[in-house]
Amino acid sequence: MAAASSFSSILLLFLISLLSTAFLSSIYGFTDDPLIQQVVSSDGRGGDLLMRAEHQFTGFKKEYGKTYPTQEEDDYRFGVFISNLRLARRNQIMDPTAVHGVTKFSDLTPSEFRRRFLSSGGRDDQILQLSKDISKAPILPTDKLPRSRNWTARGAVTAVKNQGDCNGCWAFSSIAVLEGAHFRANRKLVNLSEQQLIDCSKDCSPTVSDLCDLGCKGGHRLLAYKYIKNAGGVAKAEDYRFTGTENGFCNVTDKSQMVASIRKYDYIGPDEAQYAAYLVKRGPLTVNINIATIQTYKKGVLCPRINCASHVDNSTSTSTDEIVNHAVVLVGYRNRTRYSGDHDDHDNNQRRKRFWWMVKNSWGSNWGELGYFRVCGGLLTACEKNPVAIYVVAEKKLSSLAR
Repeated sequence: MAAASSFSSILLLFLISLLSTAFLSSIYGFTDDPLIQQVVSSDGRGGDLLMRAEHQFTGFKKEYGKTYPTQEEDDYRFGVFISNLRLARRNQIMDPTAVHGVTKFSDLTPSEFRRRFLSSGGRDDQILQLSKDISKAPILPTDKLPRSRNWTARGAVTAVKNQGDCNGCWAFSSIAVLEGAHFRANRKLVNLSEQQLIDCSKDCSPTVSDLCDLGCKGGHRLLAYKYIKNAGGVAKAEDYRFTGTENGFCNVTDKSQMVASIRKYDYIGPDEAQYAAYLVKRGPLTVNINIATIQTYKKGVLCPRINCASHVDNSTSTSTDEIVNHAVVLVGYRNRTRYSGDHDDHDNNQRRKRFWWMVKNSWGSNWGELGYFRVCGGLLTACEKNPVAIYVVAEKKLSSLAR
């Protein structure tokens, strides 16, 4: 009885917030999400609200295979689920060119989500202190770029992968770019091993004390490429399978396993027009993102109205540009007019109509747009200190294509 009373109290505490969430969701455009739409009863009677909220949480758990060890934990996660409905409503207001709602992360608090899926091994401005390891790419002309480019459609991108609870976005994004570069050099798409980086790339920067590759605890794309170049390459994913955790040892015993290797890698300074030029010339690029609304993202173009310099996380009072570094892969773009890279344009709807990036993530195909998401022009360089993109040129491995 005590547990039931406690649970009822939790439901009643969130009653008002649920009503406001359902009302505003109809205004701000995410009523197509049945998990939100059906929280409020069809006849508007408050008597059905609690039962329907519990029913929809049950549906969420079934859809995403969620289980909890105790009833107390289940009750707690239900409260978090309701809070994230409110978060989705706020994000929808702040980010109206995307659709926000219930996602696979709706039972995680924002701090849990950041810690498990967004933290990386170092900020992009730290790359600029490592001039011995990487060179800045020369400026390319941008006046004759094609209106669009899609390396997924061109066959240079493997299927969306899932990093699970391993905080290894740095490895997944680094490998995806090498897969694209290897395809361009050898005309064959090969699924490469992220697990090799997670187990074997353990370097630390000689000049930046907190910049290290730490397996499932975070890492950096630059150190990943340094390892690949020094190790002589990366094995196929089928030969060095992803386990979702650190194995505790590097299982590379024979360099003949290496089917893809790097000739060079350079960084591109904080200029999205140059990102587009290099994406056309070199293939997919890896970048870090800092997008406050991504936990509740379902589809559309992310383009939140946010002042990154002053945005503070309410739970930690820490600026997001200091806590969020999620490594992803630029695989394409669409441009309706010649892109100027102007991130000072605050008309988000116009930015969305002019230009957006197509981005491959590593959270599985049951997130976002089949594992991808889109970002408006200017956002990639708006929230980082000296953000950079990295491209790779792969070695030709003609003898490996028969493997």
